[in-house]
Amino acid sequence: MDGKLFYLSDENEYIFITPMALTPDIKDKLQQDMVERLGAPVAVISNCDSFEYLSGGTK
Repeated sequence: MDGKLFYLSDENEYIFITPMALTPDIKDKLQQDMVERLGAPVAVISNCDSFEYLSGGTK
């Protein structure tokens, strides 16, 4: 599957972004599979044509 996986070390969470349009059922199954494999929460964002990475400041 085409997409990008980002790890948020401060939160011990992942974000997976894909340009593919996923049905809610497929999105839920993908999220469940990734949580089981990675052992951490995963947010799945689909149908995203483009995005911009913004470097953050400090907390």
